[in-house]
Amino acid sequence: MKNIIKELYISTMFFTSFMLIIVFMLPLSVHATTINAQRAGLSTSSTSNNRQLQKIIDTQTDPKAVIYVPKGTYNFTGGGVILHSHLTFKFETGAIFQATNGQAFLFVYPSPRAGYDGGIQDIKWENATFKGNNNIHGQSSITQSLNHAQNIIFNNCNFYNAEKPDGHYLDIDGSHNITISNSNFWGFNAAPNNDFREAIQIDYSDRAGMSYIQPRDVYDDLPTYNVTIINNRFLPILNKSSIKYYAPNPIGEHTFYPNSKNGLIHNIYFINNDVVDPKPRTGAHAGVINFLGIQNLTVANNRFTNIHSSGPSNYIHNLNPLNEYTMSGITISNNVFTNINPILQYIFLENSNHKSSMHNIQVNNNLVLDSDHPALLISAPNIIVRQQNNQIIFSNFCL
Repeated sequence: MKNIIKELYISTMFFTSFMLIIVFMLPLSVHATTINAQRAGLSTSSTSNNRQLQKIIDTQTDPKAVIYVPKGTYNFTGGGVILHSHLTFKFETGAIFQATNGQAFLFVYPSPRAGYDGGIQDIKWENATFKGNNNIHGQSSITQSLNHAQNIIFNNCNFYNAEKPDGHYLDIDGSHNITISNSNFWGFNAAPNNDFREAIQIDYSDRAGMSYIQPRDVYDDLPTYNVTIINNRFLPILNKSSIKYYAPNPIGEHTFYPNSKNGLIHNIYFINNDVVDPKPRTGAHAGVINFLGIQNLTVANNRFTNIHSSGPSNYIHNLNPLNEYTMSGITISNNVFTNINPILQYIFLENSNHKSSMHNIQVNNNLVLDSDHPALLISAPNIIVRQQNNQIIFSNFCL
């Protein structure tokens, strides 16, 4: 019996010692460096925090750095703050970055080299609020200008009356793996002849398409890909019960670069979003969601609603601008269109000429509610569209 106890004791001691050795051999957990932005120089009493924020960003070398922004309103003036890779911004509820007095402030995602790896990566914005205003000095704005950026996340953010009058909230050019989720985009006070611009522009890496030209940046016409916009709201700003500023056009792209040899924008997912009262553009080839050349676009499980706004010509418009090219992979499904009443049709797909085409187009399980007048769900001349279980409900009867 004593021998058994002795053996058990020796075995237990050996196992305990072995486990202690294993524990000590394991690497220590690495904690993120958290910087309180207010203690580091941001001030709610300053008329411009541009330099202070740039200094905070420039001094962070920890790839797990977190810049924490306490509650308060921080003003910024015209110009750009240059980001670098591996930054996380976490805003306390009530923390606001604000541009005023007609100033255009930008966050710049630089790309000193060509190619998809030429820019910066791993930037996250959590619970941020970006706010502009309109006064006698004009419309102020805050824009995110991305060139060759990758792995960028905006989650639970608010973009309020801060879209550039001739630009965008997010300018995503030649970038990939971008996610915008659980966020709100309020209002677009467009400059004359600029009401076609989108809150989230999905574009190519081209100097002509950039919101901000960073010196020594390289542009190569690479298309953006792998963008997910999920669980967001695009809303108007109201003056009592009427529209002061229409909701921004949610996503799209309105320029095609014919000399580009790098393919089309592709793998774009617009899922489970609300769009309420966008401006009813009436051009025959206009759309609230508009793309000129795209592969693999999914528009699914969204709610498109008009409450105060009238109907546009088309709600979704896609054009194949290429000669002798087949565009493919467009899925529009499980969306609800309420009180839209388009002048022409809900969905308009077209080719620029008889030598171009579209393939693998699916329009399924969409529901149109409270329509006051007959309008086609889809018009797609010379394009084969697979349609199933779409329903249009008029005031007095169903189709």
